Amino acid sequence: MGAGVCCVQKKVDFSADWLPDGGQHLFGRLGGAEEAGADASSPAMLARSLPSCVRDGTAPEHHRRPAANGSSEDIGWQIASERRHQLHEAASLLPLFYEVVAPGGDARPPLVTVVHRKTQVVRSLASYMKPQSEPAQERLRSCIESLQQLSAQCETLAKIHEVFEDFLTLHLVMERCTGGSVYERIMQKQVFTEQESAVLVKHMLEALLPLHERHLYHGCLSPESFRFSSDAPAATLKLADFGLDLKAHRWDASEHLVGGPELDVPQIPQFYETCRLVFGAPEFMPSPQIRKKVGRASGIVPLSLASDAKFANDPACADDVASHDLLDEELLAEVIDEHADWLCSQQREGAFDYTQKSAYADVWSLGAIAFLLLCGYPPFFAPSRNTILGRIQRAEVSFDPPFWSKISEDAKAFVSSCLQRSCWDRPSVSQALQHPWIHKLADSAPSGSMFTSFMLNLRRFYRTSLIENCTAQMLSSRFRREDMHNFLRRCREVDIAGNGFFTASDLKHVLQALGYADVTEEIAEKYLSNLRHPGESYIDYVAMLDAIYLRHERIFTDELWRSFQRVLMGLGHTASGEAGLLPLAELGAFLGDPIVAGLLMREIPQRAGLEEVVVCKRLRGAVHLYCGERGNIDFHNLSQVLLKAVRSFSVPRDLVFALGGGELDAVDQVSTVL
Repeated sequence: MGAGVCCVQKKVDFSADWLPDGGQHLFGRLGGAEEAGADASSPAMLARSLPSCVRDGTAPEHHRRPAANGSSEDIGWQIASERRHQLHEAASLLPLFYEVVAPGGDARPPLVTVVHRKTQVVRSLASYMKPQSEPAQERLRSCIESLQQLSAQCETLAKIHEVFEDFLTLHLVMERCTGGSVYERIMQKQVFTEQESAVLVKHMLEALLPLHERHLYHGCLSPESFRFSSDAPAATLKLADFGLDLKAHRWDASEHLVGGPELDVPQIPQFYETCRLVFGAPEFMPSPQIRKKVGRASGIVPLSLASDAKFANDPACADDVASHDLLDEELLAEVIDEHADWLCSQQREGAFDYTQKSAYADVWSLGAIAFLLLCGYPPFFAPSRNTILGRIQRAEVSFDPPFWSKISEDAKAFVSSCLQRSCWDRPSVSQALQHPWIHKLADSAPSGSMFTSFMLNLRRFYRTSLIENCTAQMLSSRFRREDMHNFLRRCREVDIAGNGFFTASDLKHVLQALGYADVTEEIAEKYLSNLRHPGESYIDYVAMLDAIYLRHERIFTDELWRSFQRVLMGLGHTASGEAGLLPLAELGAFLGDPIVAGLLMREIPQRAGLEEVVVCKRLRGAVHLYCGERGNIDFHNLSQVLLKAVRSFSVPRDLVFALGGGELDAVDQVSTVL
C-alpha cells in the first residue's frame, strides 16, 4: 500500500488459469468440501475461504516466524518495492499472498490471524461490511485513510498497514498485538493497586487523545478495545479497535431516512453482548424495550423469531403481523411529539457538533472502564440487557460499600465526572488527563492492594464475557434457523419465572439437551478452567440468541458472496461479479448451484417438507417480482430478497405465541434490531 490507502476496488481479471491448480487452492472452493462431506460453515472451511493480504516484512521480532528461505526482512522489502506504485489492491488477490489461520473460539470478530506465505510475518486481518450507500462508503474510506496515517505516527494505536476492498467488504491488515487484554494482564498479577488502575486509564486516554485531536472517535469503547503490544511487562497498551462497525451503521442510516437501517438500532453483535454493551454511552444506546404481561408470561421476542414471524405464511402469524401494520394514532402522535422535542433541543444547543458528541461518548466509556478497574464490576451491570439499557439511560452511579470503601475520593470524582448523563457535562480527553487522579496517578489513594473482592468480581465478570462471546461465536456457524427456535424453546422451559435470563449452569444444560455438549466442554476446557469463582454467571439468553443470529447472518452473507463471485466467474461474467451485479438471465444458474441451494435450504425448517426445486422456483419468482423490468440485481438487494423469501416459510406456532398464548406484540416486544 505504501503511503496510500485502498479506496477503490481495482479491476482485476478473475480468471485463475494462470495460477497453479487453476487457483483452487487460493479461492478455497467450498465445492470440494461438500464433496468430501465437510461442513461448509465450519470454522476451518470459513478460515480457508476467507481473504488474506499482502504486507511488508517490518514486523517486530516477536511477531515473526522464521522464513524458510532468506531473511524475512529482505523478502518483505522486495515485495514492498515491487508493489510500491500500487495504491490499492482487489480483495480477490489476497489469498495469493496470505494464509489465514482458523480463528479460535476466543477470537473477537472481526479479527483473524494471517501469515504471509513467504516472509511468515504475522498480522491481524479485520474485515468489515461496507455500508450500502455510496456517500457512507466514501466517509468510511476517508476515516480509514485518516486512521492509517495516524496509526503510522502514534505508538498507542495498532498500525493499519494495508487496506483491501471488494464490493461487500473492507479488509484491514493490522498490527498484531500479542500481549492480551486488560483483563488477562490484571489477572496475571497477585496484587493490584489503585495506582495501577490510574496508570491503565491514563494510557487509554493517551491512546484516544491523537484521535480526538483529529476529530476521530470510537463511539463504544470497552476493555476489549485495547490490547498490549507484547507479553513484556512494560509493553505498550494500544487501541486495537476503532469502532468501524458502528461508524458504518450510523453513516448508512443517516443516508437512508426511509427503508434503511435504524439509526439507534445498531445491528452489531457487541450491542447484544451485555458485558460489552454495559460500557456504552446513553446517546448511542437503543432505548429499553417495554415488557408487557401477556397471558402467563412476559418477555421480549428475539430478532430471529421476529424476522421469521413477520414474513410467515402461517395465517395466525400473518393476521398478527397485519394487525400491527395499521396506523397507530397514539404511536404516531408520540413520534411527532418526540421529534418536536428534538428540534427544540437542537435550537437551544445551537450548532450541533456530532463529532464532539461522539468524542464525549468515548469519555463515558473510559469512565465506565475506570469504574470496572476500581471495583471489579462495571456500573449499570445487570443480568438482563433490557435492565442494563435502562440503567445507562438513567446514569445513576453508585459507589457501593464495601467494594468502594478503600477507593480514594479523587478516583470517585474522576468516574463521576465521566459518567454524566449529558454529554456536554463531561470533560474532554485532554481535560480528563489533567484530572488530579490521572495527573498524579492516584497519589492520594490508600497504600497496598485493593480488596480481595476486586479480583473475585473481575474474574466473575470476565468469565461471563467469555461465555457470552464464545458461545455465540461457536453456535453461529452451527445453528440452522430451526435450531434457534429450538434453543429459545428450551431456554423458556428452563426459565420458569420468565425473567429472560438464567445461570451459566442452565445454559450448559440447554446446550447438552440440544446435542451441543461439545461446545460447553470446549469453552470450559479452554477458557474457564482458570476463572473459577464462587457464585454463578447470569446469561440473558434472548440477547445471546440475538448475537448468534447477527453472526449467523454475517456468515450466510459471506458464504453467499463467495458463491456469487464463483458462479459469475464460471459463467464468464467477471466484470458483473466485481461490480456485485447479477444478470437476471443467470438467476436460474445461480440458484441452481449446489452450494447456493444448500445455503438457502439451511435457512428453511426441515419440517416444512419442501423440496429444493420448489424453493428455487419461489425464490426466482420473488427476485423477478422485486426487479420488475430491470435486467439485473445487485448483491445487497439479492441477499435481502432471498432472506426475506426464505423467512416466509412457517414458524413454530408455539413460539409465535410463546408469551402465554396471546398475540405477539410486534411493537413493544420484538427485539430492537428489526
